[in-house]
Amino acid sequence: MNTEVLRIIEGGLANDHRKIISYANRLADRLDKEGESPLAKCIRQKLETSVPHSAAIADALRTIPLDSDSRLQIVEVVPSDSHRQKIVLSPLVEKQIKEFVDLVKNTSKLEVAGIDIKKTLLLYGKPGCGKTSIANYICEQTGLPLVIARLDGIVSSLLGSTAKNIRKIFEYSSSFPCILFLDEFDAIAKARDDSHELGELKRVINSLLQNIDSMPSSCVLIAATNHQSLLDPAVWRRFVQKVEVELPDEDEVLALMSIFSENFESNFFGDKQKIQSLAKAFQGLSPSDIKTIYDKAKVKSIISATHVIDYCQLLFGVFELKNEDYTESSLVRFLSENGMSQVAIHEAFGMSLRKIKGFLSEK
Repeated sequence: MNTEVLRIIEGGLANDHRKIISYANRLADRLDKEGESPLAKCIRQKLETSVPHSAAIADALRTIPLDSDSRLQIVEVVPSDSHRQKIVLSPLVEKQIKEFVDLVKNTSKLEVAGIDIKKTLLLYGKPGCGKTSIANYICEQTGLPLVIARLDGIVSSLLGSTAKNIRKIFEYSSSFPCILFLDEFDAIAKARDDSHELGELKRVINSLLQNIDSMPSSCVLIAATNHQSLLDPAVWRRFVQKVEVELPDEDEVLALMSIFSENFESNFFGDKQKIQSLAKAFQGLSPSDIKTIYDKAKVKSIISATHVIDYCQLLFGVFELKNEDYTESSLVRFLSENGMSQVAIHEAFGMSLRKIKGFLSEK
């Protein structure tokens, strides 16, 4: 305990907010373990109400940790006011995320009530389903900066360096109010019984477990993976809340279409049949895929100076994404089945009407 007190005094004399917060949190955790919970709660409340977050963040930005070998930064700090993005979630996921945000926002109330619960969230699901967007959304809703661990800097070829980098990241994120985000989490949290991995993986997992266990109660951890089945069971159990982010259903696709078409006109506005056809065509694609298709259509509209999102261009984007190898005849049939006339197909792709009719007459 004397060590923490001395470090807090040193931080105060040096006007080092990061050091004050880090060692005050450690002191509170030690007091909790020694049965001095009321004093620990008092320290945490003082930290939340007295230490300027902006000053602590400014201190942290000046001391971003580096990989000892490559000298690359191993984290990126994103302010909470830099997101402002709209996301579309299923009712269940929206409820789960709201509960986690409420948990983070009400830390002090829970501590006063004697409830000590880790603020850890694991997001899993297919690529492009919005896991990173959810982390950014939580950052915005809580007002906390997002500390994004950079795997290209964390994972090192040198023996033992990856485990050291993990420790550096956790120590850094414990030094000021923030959310630590570990994306592509399976890269450092694979099961230790993987026969294709060496002993280094076991050291990395052990380091990860130790750091999660020793996180101050003020810390927030979010991890995301596309391969939840690869995670070590012990790591999986460390997360209080686990949320599966699935592909959007038809209603969610319609909401995404509305968001992605903002500030642009479309040549199918008000046509319910075409809108429903598009929503059906988008089924099975991730929000990231749908956004990419819309972005391509927007680019074409800007280059052509129409500034109108074209229905045919969106359909073609869907077809191209879902069919790596396709023929002109299969494309024509797809467009026709989704409400495009032969003349519209001719104008969009330059195929002769005779050729289009021939494709459509094929059995």
